[in-house]
Amino acid sequence: MGNAVDAQAQGEVAQADEIPETVLITGSLIRGTTAVGVPVTNLSPQDFAMTGALTTADLFRTFPAANVAPGPVATMSGANIDRGTKVNIRGLDTGNATRSLLMIDGMRFPGQGNGQCVIDPSIIPALSLDHIDVLVDGASATYGSDAVGGVVNIILKRNMDGAITQARWTTTEGGKNRYLASAVWGRTWDGGQVTLSYEWYSESPMPGNFHSKFGIDHSPWGFDDRRPLGSSLPATLSTGAPAQPGGGNVGTSANIGHGCTNFYAVPLGTGQNWDAGASGVGPLVPYSASTLNWSNFNDPSNRGTNGLRNQFDPFDIAYYDARQERNGGHITVDQRLTSNISFYGSGFYSNRRGHFTNPSNLSPSATNVLITAVPTFNPYYPTGGAPTNLRAAYNIGWESPGITAFYELAQRYQLGLNIALPADWSGRVWYAMTQDANYSLVSGTVNKNAVSAALGWTIGTTGPTGSTPGIGTWTKPANVPYLNLFCDPLAYQCNSPTTLNYVEGIRNFNERFGSTRRACSSTARCSIFPAVRSRPRSAGPSPASSSRPS
Repeated sequence: MGNAVDAQAQGEVAQADEIPETVLITGSLIRGTTAVGVPVTNLSPQDFAMTGALTTADLFRTFPAANVAPGPVATMSGANIDRGTKVNIRGLDTGNATRSLLMIDGMRFPGQGNGQCVIDPSIIPALSLDHIDVLVDGASATYGSDAVGGVVNIILKRNMDGAITQARWTTTEGGKNRYLASAVWGRTWDGGQVTLSYEWYSESPMPGNFHSKFGIDHSPWGFDDRRPLGSSLPATLSTGAPAQPGGGNVGTSANIGHGCTNFYAVPLGTGQNWDAGASGVGPLVPYSASTLNWSNFNDPSNRGTNGLRNQFDPFDIAYYDARQERNGGHITVDQRLTSNISFYGSGFYSNRRGHFTNPSNLSPSATNVLITAVPTFNPYYPTGGAPTNLRAAYNIGWESPGITAFYELAQRYQLGLNIALPADWSGRVWYAMTQDANYSLVSGTVNKNAVSAALGWTIGTTGPTGSTPGIGTWTKPANVPYLNLFCDPLAYQCNSPTTLNYVEGIRNFNERFGSTRRACSSTARCSIFPAVRSRPRSAGPSPASSSRPS
């Protein structure tokens, strides 16, 4: 009996303190609805002028909830150069799948980039934007797993009367100049409108030595020296394998950093220009073209603490930031055909291209820093009783720079009809084609097996592995001159162009995303929802366009 009374009293208290349930809508597939309680931020073209941002991705650097990658710069590695500037809401992207959804006029745009899904909203020029709605909350229930971090919905400009032109120039430390010119024009009339824009920008490259504190030797600040031993000009020689350096902050291995137990620095100015000679392929006889005498070379000025004086930061002969140029624009068209039918169309185009000189210590040109044994029958091998186990550490990136040429093409074309049907129904028939293509061609990166063959070694057979076929014995062709690593390329043309072409390789990356969509849909208008095709700017992203006129 006591228990029953207690239960009744608890029920009365619960009824008195009952709190109404609150439901927050973060997105809806019901057309015309306005999401309530969503944390939506609006960005507009005026924000570009206030922040000084040149591209849409740059504008997101001022947005606290967005994690924006540095862009096509050396710290991202040369293999990522064509991927643009990644915008990552809440930092939830996994690296191989996007968790931030990019939509344009309410229609999703595919992930971009070679081998990695990223979103780069810079495909839409600043003057092409009406505004950007950013939903900084999970919306996967509505839009799918790629919207776990949030949604970026870019709304294209419509219903404009007049024209706007813009020109801008910015510069920064290291000589990074950015030029931009753009224009937008629009006209409206009874029942229709047309708006179109065009943008061009160009960015000059930034050299890798743009700042005295940018580099990979951190020993001045009490940390490790990360310079590779193979980044030496002219070569740094070692007797046998490089020995592990000792002491603090000199590097993490014998091939990285500075130390001196068995190193010898080839003097500046050593060597001579390559000469084809009577054979047409240069010297062939062992020691016949040597310009380095070991008996004169093996002294304190070239060994010990002076043995690593030729080592340098590989960024000194590379780019930090890529040279880029882009053309892009958009067009939107609307026309009422009858009292019940209206036509709409839109399209945008972006073509970003450029080139980048890759640092020799990073992919895709990491093979350009060499530490390789040289056979004694190489015609350039030192005379004067030199050890027979010499290895040369040599940055061939000076003679064969790794260059990445790239482009990214993004475009979409969409057209359709909005139809008012009887009984408060509405229908839509539409067609859309979307494409995003990334391409990069890397040249000048050397193949280390080809380097060994050009020095004179014979590479043994390699058996097949899985779907990779086997490789037979690899030797230097008779018409390829020997490779010379005992010469100063800063003073001479040490090697034949034929030899450099022989050791170089080409890497090609090509990836395309595209879709063609046709749809026919109908919806019923309900009296509790506004019967309009545009939504307030404060509302969250919607699968439908938010700016098509009725």
